[in-house]
Parts: sequence; C-alpha cells; structure tokens
Amino acid sequence: MELPAELRDNLANIRGDLLRGQLVGVVADAGWLACDLIGVGVDTPTTLELAGHALSIGSMAEIEPLIRQVLTECDMPPIDTQQEPWIVARDISLAMQDGIIPISHGADFLITQLMTKCDYPPEITELMLLIDDWEAIRDTPPTNEELHTLAGRIAKAAKMHTST
Repeated sequence: MELPAELRDNLANIRGDLLRGQLVGVVADAGWLACDLIGVGVDTPTTLELAGHALSIGSMAEIEPLIRQVLTECDMPPIDTQQEPWIVARDISLAMQDGIIPISHGADFLITQLMTKCDYPPEITELMLLIDDWEAIRDTPPTNEELHTLAGRIAKAAKMHTST
C-alpha cells in the first residue's frame, strides 16, 4: 500500500530515530500517527494497539516494540545495525535513496558509525566531504540529487563488499 507523503515522512523520521538508537517525541503522538495510518487502511492488530496510546503519557521506550512492528507492517522495517557493517551501509544508503530514512540520519550514521568499520571507503568519505564543505564554505546545502547520487555510490560499493 502506498502511504501519503506526510505519513511516509513521519514513519521515515521514526525509522531514523531508531537508527540513532533513541525514539523522540511523546507516546500520544505515536498513537495519533497510528490513528492516521488506520485512516488510510493500515488496520493491523499492532496499529490498532498503538492507536490505543493516543491519549497516553509515558516513555517511548514502553511502546518501542509496537512502533518497530508497525514500521515493519508498513514495509519500512527498522535497520538492523548489528549486521556486518557493509550490509548496514547498503541498507542505509538504499533507504536514503528511497526516502524511507531521512538523509541527515543516514548520512550521520554512515559517517560516524560505519566509515571506520568499512575501512574509510571513498564513497562515504565523499559524503562526509560534501557535508563538511557545505558547513564550511558552501552557501547552500547539498541538493537532494547530490545526496541521492552519493547514496547510490555507497549502495553500489556495499553490494560489491557483500555477498547478499
């Protein structure tokens, strides 16, 4: 099922938060997001259970398993960062290209967590330099096209380093 752009972006942000290792926001917002998903036809038992938290208070950690399952049911499963580094790099870069993880979250993880584990590949280094140049000397941020192109190069390099 194709989700509306706003819902897809909200789920992508949650997926990015999980990549970083910490959900942000409040339980009620996750519940209301589930209500919106139900409104567009994602009416799984897990989504219904998460929607029951629309008026709740508490820790996002308490509902993290529900959130992870809802993401999976929406064909946006959390990225397993415990896999071999090149497999994680491939999954992140493909998600960046597909818009199912925020580019900022993916780029940050690739640079800070995977560059050394992947032996400083030129593709991730190029991404880091593009971002560093923007922060230091460019007037405008990198375009989505530039970032998607680099994500594609990282995905291609990752496929060459993995057998899956």
